[in-house]
Amino acid sequence: MCSYTAEIKATYTRVRRQTAEVTQQQFDMDDYLDKVIVMKNQLNHVTNETNALVELVRSHFTEFDIQETIELLAHSTPILILMDQLHQKLVASPLYAGLKTAVEEYSDCVSDFQELCSDLQMFNIDLRQNEEFQKSSERLCSIA
Repeated sequence: MCSYTAEIKATYTRVRRQTAEVTQQQFDMDDYLDKVIVMKNQLNHVTNETNALVELVRSHFTEFDIQETIELLAHSTPILILMDQLHQKLVASPLYAGLKTAVEEYSDCVSDFQELCSDLQMFNIDLRQNEEFQKSSERLCSIA
């Protein structure tokens, strides 16, 4: 059982909340540059939090059992939906030209988060439940 599960779940909650907050922003502000600065700062913050979450989970990747992995993936699904909504909203925004670099960095971190979720599913659930993989793993361990 991973001792960092509570910390990781709290980080998931922060990323979800921050992503939702940024998604709720209105893009019809009169003062374009001020809004670009505000949105860029918020987007950079959620990008940094997401990157930190990915690093935290990756640093404890092999410690999660199947149940913990299922819980983390359950936390991931609503975040991924929000991330997609936010990305679509940003690209369609009249602020996009001023946010393009920040949006690209955010898009990269979303891809990293999606890859993490895929890796959690494949390595911590699918392979652990695959009988052929388990037999091969046991044979390799007996050789060493």
